[in-house]
Amino acid sequence: MKEIPEFGFKIRITPKRSLIAILIASSLAFLTTKCGMSKQDVLKYYNELRKLIKWDLPDSIIDDIDNELNDKINNDPELLRQKIQTEVDGAIRNYELEEERNRVINMKNKNILEEINKDKYNKLQKLIVENAIYYEFADGTMGIRGAWVAPDPREILLE
Repeated sequence: MKEIPEFGFKIRITPKRSLIAILIASSLAFLTTKCGMSKQDVLKYYNELRKLIKWDLPDSIIDDIDNELNDKINNDPELLRQKIQTEVDGAIRNYELEEERNRVINMKNKNILEEINKDKYNKLQKLIVENAIYYEFADGTMGIRGAWVAPDPREILLE
């Protein structure tokens, strides 16, 4: 017979809290026994689910259960590694999305922008050129400089 993983909680129990605790523990046990998931997988998916769903129940039983399950995740090296990895990866994705939303293209030369957007250039090359500033001098000299480099007084204002 298959061993049933323990999902007991050490929390202060009232009738309403005991019903919620039983429902959660039963759901977790069902996932491991009937769906064939390991306890580690259940805790891993629970960790992802708890980030998506914000429980709004009175008497904070969900917080108590959440704290206990979170402790189990934090005490398992593999689950903790995975938790850190997913949270860091999520933070990086959020940062990249925010950067993309607020991105300002400094490059005003349409020919350069057209060229850099061809498939032969990678994402980093495109980003570097889009952030660069195109300039010209009165004598016909032209170039590209980083946005952080002070402009040369001989530059002609383009735009």
